[in-house]
Parts: sequence; structure tokens; C-alpha cells
Amino acid sequence: MATSIFVMAHKPYTPPADPVYKTMFVGAQGKQDIIPGCFRDDVGEDNISDLNPYFSELTGLYWLWKNYPGQENIGICHYRRFFINDNRQIMTGPEFDDILKSYDIITTKKLPSEKTNRENYAEAHYVKDMDLTGYALKKLYPEYAKAYDEMTVAHGNYFGNLFVTSRELFDEYCTYLFSILTEVSSMVDMTDYDAYEQRLYGFLSEFLLMPFVQTRELRVDECPVAFSGEKAETRELELAVEELLRQGKTAEAKDFFSRMLELRPDLTMPDSDLSGNLELTLLVLYIKDFEEQNRAQNYVTRENELSALLTHLKKCYEILRKISNDEELDPGDIGYMKFTGFDKASAEIIAAGDPSERFGRTPLDREKIDEFFA
Repeated sequence: MATSIFVMAHKPYTPPADPVYKTMFVGAQGKQDIIPGCFRDDVGEDNISDLNPYFSELTGLYWLWKNYPGQENIGICHYRRFFINDNRQIMTGPEFDDILKSYDIITTKKLPSEKTNRENYAEAHYVKDMDLTGYALKKLYPEYAKAYDEMTVAHGNYFGNLFVTSRELFDEYCTYLFSILTEVSSMVDMTDYDAYEQRLYGFLSEFLLMPFVQTRELRVDECPVAFSGEKAETRELELAVEELLRQGKTAEAKDFFSRMLELRPDLTMPDSDLSGNLELTLLVLYIKDFEEQNRAQNYVTRENELSALLTHLKKCYEILRKISNDEELDPGDIGYMKFTGFDKASAEIIAAGDPSERFGRTPLDREKIDEFFA
């Protein structure tokens, strides 16, 4: 049986050439098409496009469930996330068809974590909503309770609402998913939620696929996922900061950046900030603002190009890593520090915002760094 993969997108992007991929414009209400001929989640009487700020890509899922007539296998991808084969190429229609001859559903490899799924959610969002989701699931589908409880304490989960399955299972999953989320919506209080936290139904839905799969004992093919690019919002934030720096408005750039991260903390997550530059940009802004306030005369205060400042930060970080690992600095390192005016104050800011975890390295040794600069 043929397969259709619907790519959930809210902004223009370059779709894969393979005709198996079809663009599903989510949050489309009142907006122009992002791709000529795309599917829209605001077509027909039964749609929830206006609820996109709360349901994210699920408004597209809902539209397909209620409006799409096709009976082929149905898949959900994201405009930046695609399933890939063993050759790390975006999967084709025949590849999906072939896998579904032996498996009931294709979804992502579990995203491992040192913390439990509940602990991770509690760090990023209001954990009471995850608890309400468990309550709703147990009320409507008590047979799924055991699998849900096991998922909350597991150290990994499927992610992104990405999956491919038969039309029959797709409809069954949507019935299960939206009935639970509807029940949650009757209990949750979002009075004090900002725009980011109001997207809670999209966040919560990611915890409902695993209990569905495990309770039904579905045959699962866990497939790798590739990211095709950074979030559009991530790049927009980078460009805004770059322009403010070019204008010599360091303090404004730092304040703007900090406010944006309060509203959208997801922008610096690894799947949004693929290059890692956005996370490092905040360190650059803190160092540059500190140096300018203290009227320092060095490379950081003279340079206003973000790309050059990021290159400088990465070089300084590598020097601090050598110090932490008791490696001897070569003359080039010493010369670079003297030429750029890299000093204890900058080192302390970098160490306080240590990017080591992002690069999968051992954290910097702040005690050794303090001793070196003393």
C-alpha cells in the first residue's frame, strides 16, 4: 500500500523532492499559503487551526484525521525533521511501504536521558499538566495506565510526534490522543502561562505515543531522524542580535536576547540550535557588555561582528579546556591571550556559563582556571 508523509510546517521551507512528502500548513488561519498547493489545517468546518498556539503541529494531525479522505499509510514529519535510512538519506515512499509490511508503526529512536521523563518535563514546564494527562488517560483508557506510569519514570521517550502507520491505526491513535487532550483541557488552568507554555498540548502529546504502542504491543521500527536546519525563529534571533551588535548596541542586544529566551527557552535546545552558536552568543554578549561597562580596551570591545566574536569565544574556550586538563599552553595560545586581552574576568564568565556539556566534554575546572589567572 502506498504511503503519504505529511510535513508539518508553519513557515516557508524547501520540501523534499520526493512526491511522497506533502506539506501540511499548520496555524494557517488567516494566512497565505507557505508552499503553493499545500494542505491547510483551516479548511472545512471541522478544524482546530485557531488552536494552533496551544496544540502546535497537532492542528495538522487533527485536520488529517477529520478531513483527509485517503486510506493509504499516513506519516507525520516536521519541516526540519525527517526519517532517514541507513545511508543517512531522507527515506523514500517505497522504503516506508517496505518497512510497514513487517511493522505496525515507524517512529523515532528513543531519545535517551539521564533523568526520567517526568523530571525532564518538570524542569522545562509545569509538571502538574503532565500529572493531569496521566489522570485523564487513566480515566478514559485504564488499560494504558501501567504503560503510562512506566513511561514517566523511563529515561527515554519517542519525540517530535513523528510516526508512520496504517490509516486504521492513525485514526485509532488520533481518537485516543485527542480524547485525552480534550479531557486535560477541561482541567488545566493556563491563567499565568506565557505564549511558550501555552503550547502545552503539543508538549504533552509526546508522552502519549509510547503508552499507545506498548499497551497494544505494536511492532515498532525505531528509525533515526535527521534535522534539516535550525528553527526559523532561531535564525531570526541570531540576525536580530547581529544587527544590534553592528550598531554598537551591546546592552540592547543582551537584554533583547535574554527576554527572547524567557519567552522561547526551546530556541537554544540542541534540535533548534544545531550549530550551538545561539547558546554561545549569550556568553559573548555577557562578556562584551561587561568589558564595555568597565571601559576595557581589547578585542571584544573593538569587534562588533557576531561571527568573529563567536570564533574568539571558541578559541578562548579551548584555551580554558587546556588549562582544566593540565595541558601546557603553547606560545600561540599565550600570544592570542595577550593580543586579544583575554583575562580573568572573561574567563570567569565563560566558566560560569560553561558550554562543555553542549560539546559532550568534561566540564571546565574552575579552580584550576582561577589558579592560572591568579
